[in-house]
Amino acid sequence: MRKTIFLTLFSLLCSSQSFLYSAFETQEIRVTLSTESPLTPVYLTLVSENPGFSGSYIDSLKAILNFDFSYNGETQLLSVDSEKEKLLQRSDQQANFTPAYWKAGGIQYVIRALIQEKKLSATIYCLQEDKIKRFQEISLSGSLDRDRKQIHKLADGIYKAIFQKEGIASYQILYSEQKPRKDKEWASEIWECDWDGANKRQVTKENSYSINPIILSSTSDQFLYVSYKLGQPKIFLASLQKGEGKRVIHLRGNQLLPAISPQKNQIAFICDAANGRADLFVQAFDPSKGAVGKPIQLFSYPESVQASPTFGPDGKKIAFVSDKDGSPRIYIIPSTTTGKRAIPTLLSKTNRENSCPSWSPDGKKIAYSAKTNGVRQIWIYDFEKGHESQLTTGPGNKENPEWAPNSLHLVFNSVDDEGSNLYIMNLHQTKPIKITDGKGKSHYPSWGRKSNQF
Repeated sequence: MRKTIFLTLFSLLCSSQSFLYSAFETQEIRVTLSTESPLTPVYLTLVSENPGFSGSYIDSLKAILNFDFSYNGETQLLSVDSEKEKLLQRSDQQANFTPAYWKAGGIQYVIRALIQEKKLSATIYCLQEDKIKRFQEISLSGSLDRDRKQIHKLADGIYKAIFQKEGIASYQILYSEQKPRKDKEWASEIWECDWDGANKRQVTKENSYSINPIILSSTSDQFLYVSYKLGQPKIFLASLQKGEGKRVIHLRGNQLLPAISPQKNQIAFICDAANGRADLFVQAFDPSKGAVGKPIQLFSYPESVQASPTFGPDGKKIAFVSDKDGSPRIYIIPSTTTGKRAIPTLLSKTNRENSCPSWSPDGKKIAYSAKTNGVRQIWIYDFEKGHESQLTTGPGNKENPEWAPNSLHLVFNSVDDEGSNLYIMNLHQTKPIKITDGKGKSHYPSWGRKSNQF
């Protein structure tokens, strides 16, 4: 009976049972948070000279490049102009990048990509500095999935040259995909895909119910996840290459919602082993050895359920959900014990039902899902401003937001009549982009490894 109560309350707090909200109609999600910085105007073209590929294939490659520069959160991709295209088709670089011509259009950067004899090269012209930067040629294979990764890598290289910081086009996204089995029971496996939703690949093949994948780091092949293959949900550690999970924490009871500290030395999770309630635990951890010592019960409260831990950037604090004061809200607590039970600090005050917090890597914000006028929306708590802002609106429950390594982009799942699908968005642009499609349930997304690492 206790397990039933625990799982029911847990589902409510974490919004994992998205079918509860399928009555809402599908509509475009609109962001209400104001744009925080202007986008940089960029003109991009892809020229082909004896490319060795069909026109439709080249169009597909250009679409990938356009996606990366349309949604990187820093650039505004300008509309194609026939006169500019004609100019950039010329082989004469001096003619391509005439300063007076481009400055008249208010453009800051011109990107000219060239496919020639199955190789892709790129040149950036910076108008402000009147400088040109060339990138090393990339060999193309003719396989769209393989070449897509090359395009993403090039886009990140150009992004870094312009903004002197890392892009995220090369990152994968991990998530759970839930589908009915032949025996009509539901199964869920861990999948990964590119940040634009392409190159889908099934990682686990347990024919069970696997959720909550969390990569150890962007350069790691290891990830944590929860699986029901032993009956009760337990936390496992697996390789993205092999997809075979090894149990991490040997503790009785249900184990759910793991989070890894940025230092990779602690795992926070929810477990009902101590008293039948969903309590907050931490486990010392070493990526090469696994669990170190015994897990510690960090927070418990009578007749209360805890959920959804997330570490701050220094690993010293954890934000989590608790209904200890009546309704599920977000609190912050130290990640280590000092002998005296810490008193959590209330963070979310605007809404009475909150779940799924995610602490940004730069420590400045926490994204979470909050029930707003009957629908779960994504909200942001800004530590610098000290207030909460609603990010999404419209029907369909938005759940499980997770920050990208750049603390600018989010991935989340939204539930509608057809199921649950993944969206990405960033704080500088106002349109979330749907990256998965289908009647199954794609949920519990998180940012994974950089695809060019392996």
